[in-house]
Amino acid sequence: MAAVVTHLCPRERVWLDPARIGVLYAQLGGVEVQALLDRAMGELGTVHDDLSRQYTGRDLDGFARNLRKLRRIADHLGLTTLGTVAGDVSGCLDIGDATALAATWARLSRSAAQALAGSWDSPG
Repeated sequence: MAAVVTHLCPRERVWLDPARIGVLYAQLGGVEVQALLDRAMGELGTVHDDLSRQYTGRDLDGFARNLRKLRRIADHLGLTTLGTVAGDVSGCLDIGDATALAATWARLSRSAAQALAGSWDSPG
């Protein structure tokens, strides 16, 4: 009997809160919002790269600081999934659960990759 090997390829659905973007448009206007999004997405990529290095290098203090930074950026842009998962990673870090930390970090990394690729879904 042949062995069956299953390869799981989870794909995250990153939710974007359209109301948050609407508020930004109302406050800043279209051109300014586009500039803000461009800067924020660039910063999001940088923070994610820093987080990857810090996780691999076991710099947990720097990792915790950058998780907070990533969460602020995500919340500001209305990337609700990304902000929530960053909070979950922080919670695992706080309680010292290495297995849960690894799992939630993997989810955050997938979510960040989706967000950076612009693959966003809107709730409802």
